[in-house]
Amino acid sequence: MQVPAAAPEFFTLLAKSGLVTAAQADRIAQKLNLAEDSTAEQAARQMVRERLLTPFQAERLLEGRYRGLVIDRYRIREVLGFGGMGCVFIAEDPVEQKKVALKVLAADHSLDAGMLARLKLEATAGMKLHHPNIIQTLRTGTTGAVHFLVMELVRGISLHELVALNGPVSFPTACDIALQAAEALQAAHDIGIIHRDIKPANFLIEHTGVAHILDFGLALMDDVEDEEFSLSMLFGHDCLGTPDFIAPEQTIDSRNVDARADIYSLGATLYVALTARLPFPEKTNKAKLEAHRSKKCRTVCEIRPEIPPEVGAIVARMMEKDPARRFQTAADAAAALREHAVRLPVAFDFRELITLRAKQAKAKAENTAKKSATNQRSSITSTSGWLRSKEHHFSSTTDTFGQTETPVVHQSSGEPLRAEAPTGRASTQGGSRVARGPAPSGWRIQVLGQSARQPLTKSRTSVGTDPTADIIIDAPGVDRVHCWLEWDGNVWQLKQQSMTQPTYLNGRVASFGPVPHGSKLTFGGKQGLRLINIAQAEQQRQRIQTAIVAIVVLSLIAAAAAWWLTK
Repeated sequence: MQVPAAAPEFFTLLAKSGLVTAAQADRIAQKLNLAEDSTAEQAARQMVRERLLTPFQAERLLEGRYRGLVIDRYRIREVLGFGGMGCVFIAEDPVEQKKVALKVLAADHSLDAGMLARLKLEATAGMKLHHPNIIQTLRTGTTGAVHFLVMELVRGISLHELVALNGPVSFPTACDIALQAAEALQAAHDIGIIHRDIKPANFLIEHTGVAHILDFGLALMDDVEDEEFSLSMLFGHDCLGTPDFIAPEQTIDSRNVDARADIYSLGATLYVALTARLPFPEKTNKAKLEAHRSKKCRTVCEIRPEIPPEVGAIVARMMEKDPARRFQTAADAAAALREHAVRLPVAFDFRELITLRAKQAKAKAENTAKKSATNQRSSITSTSGWLRSKEHHFSSTTDTFGQTETPVVHQSSGEPLRAEAPTGRASTQGGSRVARGPAPSGWRIQVLGQSARQPLTKSRTSVGTDPTADIIIDAPGVDRVHCWLEWDGNVWQLKQQSMTQPTYLNGRVASFGPVPHGSKLTFGGKQGLRLINIAQAEQQRQRIQTAIVAIVVLSLIAAAAAWWLTK
């Protein structure tokens, strides 16, 4: 892999990538009319400005990674999301002249029988199902080295992300999402497909409130005995599914479940949407599975008394241990939910969401990747290698060029401020990282309950439990990298990082937004921070002093007047 230095080298890689032909690359170079000594980065930036490349494409080429930017006939535009199987990209289909979601199996899994079985199951189910609330698979294919699915592109937020970022969903909206899912599941059940992995992460919700079910990679269906056998041999036939949402009978024998297992998992998903809590928050998977079989969870109405008892009863019936006591069909569950469901718009920033997903995936890749530094592939399917790369050249990624994101990969430095539980004592820990840039002067961070104020020295400051975080909050309810404070040139902005733990801005759950002087950030418990601007704090102090003096003077004048009148 040779990193291009001069503009001609960049155009050579562009032609090799397959995004354009060699003749087209020459014409682009002539059109841009770059100086003879132009660098590769100057050429890349000019192409991004002219909307000839996306920032993601340009970054890949500047890293010398030209392979994988075209898979089969699909031109990769940007990253949409990451998962255990690989990457999902926004791609352009030049034949159909539309954008699609391209799910690519990671190169690490190309010979993994279990992952290949999951991909085939997802493709088979996705092409059989045609329902407005199910993500449709358009086609499946392989280039020999790369296995992929082509799916319809939905710009949405997962229910998992929605709850993690904003807290519990209002019961009319939650019931509407569950209603749409139940109708979609009924369509799947009608043709003999059991999803077996219904959970908040497998729901995608558009701004309009339309919900979609995705990921049929664990589906139980007829005529796929080989794939089911592969899953059973690799993952065990007794417990396919996600421990937090699995039906009791599915924990015993995953191969002999029916539609009622999906109804239980849908009930557990609705439980999370309504409460932002897991029904059984046990510490181990074994304990979770046992809890689904034998324990009774708190009702949603106990946790949120404002939820109508009728809605609580629906959730409880969906989550009955005995399948015979549940709704017997998804259609029955849909009928019960319908009178409580209201379709409302769902607010989220899709560009910010993609950035957040990439940050999460980068953190996961850094924690789990064990490859040596010499084992680097130029294929775009080497997810962890790309995520851990320090050589990103652009400060934003975009699909439409009119909407930009904050950087996907950042570096930082400085000494972190630590707030430790239970005392919240502030301390520091050294670091040796490279600073992104200085923060504006005059800003301080104060740990709640402490008098000490530490200066904010960087324009992008991380908060979390990780020892490398700039501000360490060592307390329950705080994620490894929980959130960021970023200076946008005018005001500090909160950028949520955690997908599992909320951040409270002045008492309300927040994921993005301005953090002005005096704002409080709290993290589930009593631990928290206050952002202080020294100049504004001094102005407030002077106004308070002036007001106190005025009150004292007025009180003296009033007392003197009263004395004079009674004299």
